[in-house]
Amino acid sequence: MPVYQVAIVKITNRTPGFAEYVRKSAELLAKYGAEYVVRGPADSILDGDYLQGRAVVVSKWPSMEKAKEFWNSEEYQTKIKPLRDGSGVFDIGLYTEAPK
Repeated sequence: MPVYQVAIVKITNRTPGFAEYVRKSAELLAKYGAEYVVRGPADSILDGDYLQGRAVVVSKWPSMEKAKEFWNSEEYQTKIKPLRDGSGVFDIGLYTEAPK
């Protein structure tokens, strides 16, 4: 069953490593069979103000196992994730598809 990783991100400091984080995490994500569905700020905010100044990143994964395998991989945890340190606030969760 597909799984979606949702990240709501508020960038507070574009650190030198952040652009490299974006590139390398996208490359590794693809190696685990995932793809981006949404990546960036809202085109239009219809209600509330929480999304103001924040980006939403939604990626689709083939399974919960693959999403967690990526997240817990040594490459992501030790080489890629640290590149975003000091750049902002990242709230991230995994979601299964809604029943049809």
